[in-house]
Amino acid sequence: MRLEEIEDIIKPVVTSHGCDLWGVELLRGKKRPIIRVYIDAIAGATIEDCEKIAKDLNYELPLHNAFLDQDYILEVSTPGIDRKFFKAEQLSGFLKEEFDLKLRGIKNGKKSLVAKLIDINDDEILFHCGEEKMSLNFIDLDLCRLKPNFEELMRVNK
Repeated sequence: MRLEEIEDIIKPVVTSHGCDLWGVELLRGKKRPIIRVYIDAIAGATIEDCEKIAKDLNYELPLHNAFLDQDYILEVSTPGIDRKFFKAEQLSGFLKEEFDLKLRGIKNGKKSLVAKLIDINDDEILFHCGEEKMSLNFIDLDLCRLKPNFEELMRVNK
């Protein structure tokens, strides 16, 4: 089963609880595969949201043939402050923020870097890395993770 098909099964359950599906990861566990579901909400998803959605998904997933006899671990979580991005459109609310990026290939002699998000135009993303600007397509990224600004968080929370 493709990841998009799994997301199509999971998304209605997540939205029925007033949350948004941020992303889904399929991981190889030591003994069983792991389905990791990330949820978010306008006011932020809570641990109670994660619990309710996990409970409903434990009933919903086995109803589909691909999961009927599967032994897997289900994890439901929020993306956290160092959130991973799954789609280019998720970046739009994070302009001028710094990101840890891992590229699928080497570009300008770099495979991983820290860069500030400048602009997004469809799947083309413009980052500022040191003194240079770098234009990438989201598909060029192996990993795109928000780099939390802990100094800013401490200032805001005082």
